[in-house]
Amino acid sequence: PPVCSSRRCHLRRRHRRQRPLLPRRRHRRCRFSSSRSSGGGSSSSSADRPGSALTLRPALLASLSHDGAPSSSDRRALQASAAEARCARFVLIQRFNALLAHLAPLVHSSREHEAHTLGGRLCLLRGVVFLEVKQALLQRFVTSTAKDADAPQVLLNRLRALSKQSPDGSHTLLAQLQEQLSLLHPRALCRADKAFRVNFVGEAADDHGGPYREAITQICGELQSGQLPLLLRCPNGRHGVGAGRDVYLPRPAASSARELGWFRFVGQLLGLALRQKETQLPLNLPSLVWKQLVSQPLDESDLRGTDELCWQSLQKLRTIDQEGVDAALFGDVIFETFQAQLSDGSEVELLPGGRHSRVTFESRHDYCDAVLAARLRESRQQCDALLQGISLVLPQRLLSLFTWEQLERLACGSADVSVEVLRGRTKYGVGVSSVQRHVRYFWAALRGFTPEQRSAFLRFVWGRSRLPISAAEWGDTRFTLHTKQSPRPDALFPVAHTCFFSLELPAYTSAAICRERLLYAITHCLAIDIDTTTGARENRQLTAWSSSEDEEEEPGAPPSPTARR
Repeated sequence: PPVCSSRRCHLRRRHRRQRPLLPRRRHRRCRFSSSRSSGGGSSSSSADRPGSALTLRPALLASLSHDGAPSSSDRRALQASAAEARCARFVLIQRFNALLAHLAPLVHSSREHEAHTLGGRLCLLRGVVFLEVKQALLQRFVTSTAKDADAPQVLLNRLRALSKQSPDGSHTLLAQLQEQLSLLHPRALCRADKAFRVNFVGEAADDHGGPYREAITQICGELQSGQLPLLLRCPNGRHGVGAGRDVYLPRPAASSARELGWFRFVGQLLGLALRQKETQLPLNLPSLVWKQLVSQPLDESDLRGTDELCWQSLQKLRTIDQEGVDAALFGDVIFETFQAQLSDGSEVELLPGGRHSRVTFESRHDYCDAVLAARLRESRQQCDALLQGISLVLPQRLLSLFTWEQLERLACGSADVSVEVLRGRTKYGVGVSSVQRHVRYFWAALRGFTPEQRSAFLRFVWGRSRLPISAAEWGDTRFTLHTKQSPRPDALFPVAHTCFFSLELPAYTSAAICRERLLYAITHCLAIDIDTTTGARENRQLTAWSSSEDEEEEPGAPPSPTARR
């Protein structure tokens, strides 16, 4: 085609030819420019805030340690080039993330096995995509789809859930909540703060956040306590071996329409936890579950994390020839057939007629592969139901960008309740300071608590059993500590204001008394029952879903000596 010979076009072509392919040298210790000049332009986003990985100066990486570097002469060679190599790799990843932050909304990320698509390739690179880029993309969707309507109200009877425990779980809070919310469109729950408003039957509680968090926490407790036929403790926990003894697996036999509906509802709650700061599900699920939600491939480590004994048996069977067992002796020591026992004790055939097909020396590897595959996919139906529930409030393609560890922390928080983190987020009421004697007793008592007791304390004062995982999730929230004035402080119990994350602590005269009163409060006080608002008084008089044999205390009874608002 003809080329324009005007002065402006000539200068433009000349400028493009002279444009450098790499940024200018700006650092002495690194021959690459900072990310602010190498990617993303001047546009601002949530990822461009101070402390962002997108704006980190690569020269700072030169001060990092060389963990795992070999010794001898190779170590000296690595030390000479490691700083420059780290800078080069980081700038490349930084540039990739800067471009992705702007272009990701245009790409339909998909499952990892669809590697022929651009979205599938992004899923393969999820490990090098900065978490802040993923969260910014998630937050953009959440903001654009949030509803401004009033929160729907639900009525939950905790007394009935505790007193009428049935094997099918029909009286649990989960069943009560799912029955009421199933009448609403899932998008009606996609609000900015909390999905719904909770009214507890027979409890004087006005929901300003505390009852909502308390209901979510109690539902998770039901899931992990055997009250619902959905989850069971993993074999490592039942046998006391290996890692992950506190995690719960979906029950393979939980495949009825009702049970799968409950799994979909739990998935819906997981999706809300990813959308809302107020929603957090303290669930202990293994990597085997989380990987299926983000479409990461499963491997032997996922089986070992839930059933160490099964993994060891497969490993020994694969290498049985190293112990002197050959084809002639194999039939005398191994009596397995082509069937596998799942985590709930049920047995499945690994091939048609496998119950009557003996494992031979030559077929032992096929048997081990089949057992591994059966154990890894035993909860696929339940995980698919969870994913269907999440998809009701959040597109599945967003999940595929996260690693399974990131998804777990975003939805469930950190299981470790750090006293130092809590203390750093504490403010003191009028006339209270951190150096006062009873305040020092309080922090000493928390440090001496077990992890379970610290979680129970957090639930007592806040309605949730785990702390937020980042400063963004904390926001402006602070734990407030007040002094409860009394001439006889040792005779009083602490009072929690669950909705407002605060505690009234009597000025105890000894550390032992402080610890004893706190432990009693967090162990025995479950009701939120001393609010004095009109709505709270109306909730206390509610008797729906109650009968005379269900009620453990009459309406209008005085509150317990240790109480929660």
